[in-house]
Amino acid sequence: MQRVNTLHRGARTFRLLFVMSKLPKFAGLASVLVVMACHGDKTESTTPKNDGVEAGIPKVDPTLCDTNGKNVVTFDLNHDNRPDVWRLYRTEDEGGTKIEFMTCKQVDFDHDGRKDWVVAYNRKGLPLFEKADFDYDGKWDMSKIYDTKTGQVAEVERDTDFDGKFDVKEIYDSSGQLTSVRRDRNGDGNPDQWEQYKDGVLLAILYDDDFDGKVDRREEIPGAHPKVEMPTTQDPTATNNINDAAGSGSGKTAAPEKKK
Repeated sequence: MQRVNTLHRGARTFRLLFVMSKLPKFAGLASVLVVMACHGDKTESTTPKNDGVEAGIPKVDPTLCDTNGKNVVTFDLNHDNRPDVWRLYRTEDEGGTKIEFMTCKQVDFDHDGRKDWVVAYNRKGLPLFEKADFDYDGKWDMSKIYDTKTGQVAEVERDTDFDGKFDVKEIYDSSGQLTSVRRDRNGDGNPDQWEQYKDGVLLAILYDDDFDGKVDRREEIPGAHPKVEMPTTQDPTATNNINDAAGSGSGKTAAPEKKK
């Protein structure tokens, strides 16, 4: 009822201002009052609701990380009264003491309401996964997975041509050293170039030049050593299969070049 009365009073006020604007004596004053009234209405539209969140203000994205039972803390980096950073905290009881730790962080760098970077953490503060949108088009350009025990990066996928699809996959060992890189050069969703690393040193590159799923040639990197061995339970020289010959970047040697 109070809201209805307020609306009726507002309507009467605007009718009065409209009539005053028709009289030369009050035209200037009426214009000023109209501007003030409109400005006041705009401010009221951003009044916090019962849930403590302002209307039209971006919220934490529950699809990016678990928000159940979390305490959300926001930050406004550019002071536009819209949050740009969301930090999620979880509280647990440890021996009768309340322990609070951050589980996730979401950031909107270009202030358009969409999240451009997200990283999740475990209870020890080690990262679990990370995603980033470098060109702010709403699509992830990088997705990173970490080893839950060591916090070292385990796998990274990248969209190098920003077409919305990952075309590069990097594999790391338990110490965080790069072991192999798989590339999709023709955009069909399948890798067709493999780079093999040992102790961070590029040793060889395998190519599928005709994109038929088989290795066509292997290029050794001059001066690179020791020679990499690629793990497989199947002899790649017998199958010449890419999944066997270029699985992870270490183990048995890959298949020889296919004769033309």
